[in-house]
Amino acid sequence: MRYALKKLISAIVTLFVVSVAVFFAFAVIPGDPALRKLGTQATPEALEMMRSRMGLDQPLPVRYVQWVAAFFTGDMGTSFSYDIPVGTLLGDKLPVTGFLVLFSFVLLVVLSIPLSIWHAKHENSRLDRAMLVAGQVIMAVPPFFMGILLTFFFGIVLKLFTPGGYVSWQTDPGRFLAYLFWPSLAIALPRVAMTVKLFRAEMLREAGRDYVRTAYSRGHSTMDVLYRHVLKNAFLPLLTFLAMNLTDMVAGSVVIEQVFGIPGFGRFLLVSILGRDYPVVEAIIMGLTAFIILVNLVTDLLYRAIDPRIEEAS
Repeated sequence: MRYALKKLISAIVTLFVVSVAVFFAFAVIPGDPALRKLGTQATPEALEMMRSRMGLDQPLPVRYVQWVAAFFTGDMGTSFSYDIPVGTLLGDKLPVTGFLVLFSFVLLVVLSIPLSIWHAKHENSRLDRAMLVAGQVIMAVPPFFMGILLTFFFGIVLKLFTPGGYVSWQTDPGRFLAYLFWPSLAIALPRVAMTVKLFRAEMLREAGRDYVRTAYSRGHSTMDVLYRHVLKNAFLPLLTFLAMNLTDMVAGSVVIEQVFGIPGFGRFLLVSILGRDYPVVEAIIMGLTAFIILVNLVTDLLYRAIDPRIEEAS
């Protein structure tokens, strides 16, 4: 209980620090949202009225407190560019980015765990070494360039999908998921290579420990030792690494959405930054930050549940 409370307090403090940094950073950077909305021909009086309407005429500390208080009630403000509640705007984007990240994570788990087990069972074989080299190459490819390669090869050359042919989930859920497969694969592949390398090393390390030799001496089969002993003890580092990958995938989706023309949080965030639409930018960043903090918190608690010694060490 003490461990969980300490982690929860740490998460709250982190979220508070990020909120302060995000709010004040966007409040002091050059650019006037009122001027951008009304244009350079606007009169000083009109600009002053627009700043008052946007709440930009208040002192920064007052604006921060009002923003935080409203955020806790579910009010993320009104978009400067669209004059629409931010929650309404982001509600249309959430399923898109959410499915993209979830699909990427599913591909990561489905591909990396079986591949890692296969690598550990066939250590130092020719195919094992060849695939390790291929993994090193894949790890070196940034997700956005991986997206370009997949678009060119599978979209333009093999014509397995239409580049730029995004279909919304409301229109056709099946085609929506089919289109998301390729950007999800672009996000997942470099992380699959990294996860396989890590998990393979962990399993081989566990396989060399004394308890494994003891299990073999008692007549246990290789499969029994692998699945009942080695995998169980190698799972803790894998759990942490998968959580780290999940949070990285959120950031990776921002770039991939640009490559594949997906109207999710990523594209909307970049457009809003350029348009000085601070309520939208702040809401997206705080939402992504809260998600990352939540994932890390749940991972820490699961880690603690699996290995109670962690609380004693901390």
